[in-house]
Amino acid sequence: MERKFSKQVRTYQPTYQLKARKRFDPDKVEKVLKRIVDDELAEIEYSEKVIPELCLNLAETIRNAVKELNYDRCRIITCVSIGQRRQQSFVLFHTFLWDHERDSFASYNYENPHIFASVVVYGIYLD
Repeated sequence: MERKFSKQVRTYQPTYQLKARKRFDPDKVEKVLKRIVDDELAEIEYSEKVIPELCLNLAETIRNAVKELNYDRCRIITCVSIGQRRQQSFVLFHTFLWDHERDSFASYNYENPHIFASVVVYGIYLD
């Protein structure tokens, strides 16, 4: 006598998750920004040869540190601007298509006697 066992196949309904499990937290990111920028720029003097590479390295360091916070469904965009202090004003303007419910940003401004720095990190919802 031969027995045939039928294999049960489970089927699942699709689940659509539109919200991130861990949202971008500007307060935590600002603490990371302050720690990294203060450490990296503490004794830096302005030099046209050094600053461009410093901006790139600082942006990458910050982006990697923010990515370690494991924000779900979030594209991290880091903008670093460093300039020489010479009794001038500085205005930084960025524009995006923005979803006020899901997108956020954190910023930090740094100054020492030689330079100023403005760092902005955007957490843009990515589905």
